[in-house]
Amino acid sequence: MRRRARTKVRCSLPRGIACALAALSLSVAPASGAAGEPGAAPPGAAHGEPGATPPGAGHKEQVLALYQVATQLLDSGRVAEACAVLEQGRTLDPTAINLLLRLGDCLARAGRSASAWNVFSEAAAIAKSAGDPRAARAAALAGALEPRLSRMEIAVPAAGAAPGLEIRRDGVLVLPAQWGQALPVDPGTHTIEARAPGRRRWSLARAVPPDGARVVVDVPALEPEPPPRALAAAPPVPRKQAPAVVAIAGQAGGDRGDGVGRGQRVLALATGGAGLVGLGLGAVFGVQAISRRDASNRSHCDAQNRCDAAGVALRADAQAAGHASTIAFSAGAAALLAAGVLFWTAPSRPAGAPARSATASASVGPGAFSLVVKGSY
Repeated sequence: MRRRARTKVRCSLPRGIACALAALSLSVAPASGAAGEPGAAPPGAAHGEPGATPPGAGHKEQVLALYQVATQLLDSGRVAEACAVLEQGRTLDPTAINLLLRLGDCLARAGRSASAWNVFSEAAAIAKSAGDPRAARAAALAGALEPRLSRMEIAVPAAGAAPGLEIRRDGVLVLPAQWGQALPVDPGTHTIEARAPGRRRWSLARAVPPDGARVVVDVPALEPEPPPRALAAAPPVPRKQAPAVVAIAGQAGGDRGDGVGRGQRVLALATGGAGLVGLGLGAVFGVQAISRRDASNRSHCDAQNRCDAAGVALRADAQAAGHASTIAFSAGAAALLAAGVLFWTAPSRPAGAPARSATASASVGPGAFSLVVKGSY
């Protein structure tokens, strides 16, 4: 059993009736078209003449169905939908003369005079090459439309044509041979765009009136693209400030005498005393911080560190005492270290004894503290 080819009619939502009609027509379409209908075999095809088989013979059933649907849409005044259906049939068989004639009529009703003229001219050429008598009718329809065609001329000055210039009308490339020619266009707004390598893109939207209007669009010389901007120099990265360094150095020298040594040792003792005082203060502040913290925990703050007004005050006092204790301990430790260095390097050697030297460096930076002690003896 021979199976019939099937096709899908693509329609938008408002075309639901058209889609149903197309599907019905596809299911009941005859195996061969009637005379004068799209898809019908041309004269001579049944006699086995060379080249008699049309390019769309394999789609004649689908084309006939689409033709019938479009006819019904036109009869009901749904011109835009009918044109869309006929365009689909033209895609399946671009040589179906009756379908092309019906499509030209549909486009003319839709106000697309230039498109209708092109279709009629195409149908006349196809029919003439096939010896089809419908060529005269198609040519007459095209001739009747020609005086009403609106035309657009794209003028490009020869001196202003940049190398590689490309011009498009509504996204379709306009060949250089068509520049300066008044070409038929459908009435309405058209967008002209010009581009070239290394030049700024130019575009213009121009409205074309109906009934034989002529519009000239002058394409200007395209401006060069501006040179790419040089990248701005990055601001200099600020150098990290060197940490403060406190250096304490002492060296026993045979030429300084015992008096200098005694003075240095006295200074060492005084510095050591200050260090001890600092340690003592650190201990006192530490005890106060601990006692205030314990007092807040006993009756003013719970395990989740939620405190009443008295607890908040006690916690604040404890924190302040803790900070003071840390500062005092740090200062006392530094003073004791300096005292030890001064005392150890105080000159007290007899003549000819090897020299002793020591250097202590304390470095304080953001979040860091370091201490380096070097000595020789």
